[in-house]
Amino acid sequence: MPTPDPTPASSLPAHEDHLRALGLPLMIAPATRRRELLARSAGVSAGLAVACTGISAVDRSNDHMIALLERLGPDADPELIDVPAPIVGLLVLAIALWVAAPLVGWLVSKTARRAHPAVGSVLGLVALAALVVVPHLAFDPHDGPTHRTTALLAAGVLAGTYTGLGSLVRWSARRVRRELTTMGPMVARVLPILMLAVLFLFFSVEIWQIMVELSWPRTFAVLGVMVGLTVLLVGISTRDDILHDLRGREPEQLLRRAERVNLVLVPVLATLIQAALFASLVFLFFVTLGWIAIPEITETRWTLRPPDEPGGLLSGLPVSVTLVRVSLMLATFSALNLAAAAASDAAHKERFVRPMLDEVVRGLAAREAYLGARRRAHP
Repeated sequence: MPTPDPTPASSLPAHEDHLRALGLPLMIAPATRRRELLARSAGVSAGLAVACTGISAVDRSNDHMIALLERLGPDADPELIDVPAPIVGLLVLAIALWVAAPLVGWLVSKTARRAHPAVGSVLGLVALAALVVVPHLAFDPHDGPTHRTTALLAAGVLAGTYTGLGSLVRWSARRVRRELTTMGPMVARVLPILMLAVLFLFFSVEIWQIMVELSWPRTFAVLGVMVGLTVLLVGISTRDDILHDLRGREPEQLLRRAERVNLVLVPVLATLIQAALFASLVFLFFVTLGWIAIPEITETRWTLRPPDEPGGLLSGLPVSVTLVRVSLMLATFSALNLAAAAASDAAHKERFVRPMLDEVVRGLAAREAYLGARRRAHP
């Protein structure tokens, strides 16, 4: 069940937790975020320290394996090599550390947030120091992440905690679950009309001939351009809608720059989550349709070459590389089309975008309640 909104008489931490739950961590006063920085970063730092130590264990086992192969010589049969117990033990240790990392991070986070603020800050400082030095102390200094890498990770954890990145990630995860349960009406409304245009492209020989010649870097570059256009379109249209809705509703205390960014970021992320889920559905649809409707001989006639089987994680799937690329292209185009509909179609905007804009108004009300609680706590 959703957590009820805090009342005006609620404690200041209750208002802060409510803002974080709404995806508005930058609405919290900078002084509060600085004061809680170490305690709130303790869990992520501890989890990363354990995970990086696991990487060091894998690197160390790799050193042992290279030394063993050098002793056996180039003529040794890899299938007849008896892997020593230390190498197996290091690999098992690495897997155990990776499995334990999320649990350690969760336990440390809960402990740091429930403890006295000074104790939580000390725990966060210890976890941060562990992230920087433990992966190098547990094994040889040259194994695993470098000192520069762990130091950059520590700086990234502090920056992400201060800007509320963790709160935004948790809000996004809840939003994904929510959108998955409400995708039906949007798919039923948008997909049939979109298919009229996109199906023609899918069965067009030209797009198959274009995609078969593209390398994966060029494919991702084209997809990146379309994703960038989608983000730009959603950002501009959402900002304009918010400014139009909030005209005449200026808050008592003017928004800081970071608060304005956070206020626009929430509906933008919500719309992009919708577009990403819709694109994933379209991608699966076209991969399945291509597998059923386009046999290998047809693809060979279209592309003038035999279909390439996918490798890596996709190895063994009964689809071709070109089919995957075509489906990715059409799925990204569908996401761009959905973003355009959200910006221009009044019916679509009223049904799917309006609830997000209403959440912005709710967020402003939560900010006013939070500021009132701060004035009462710090007169």
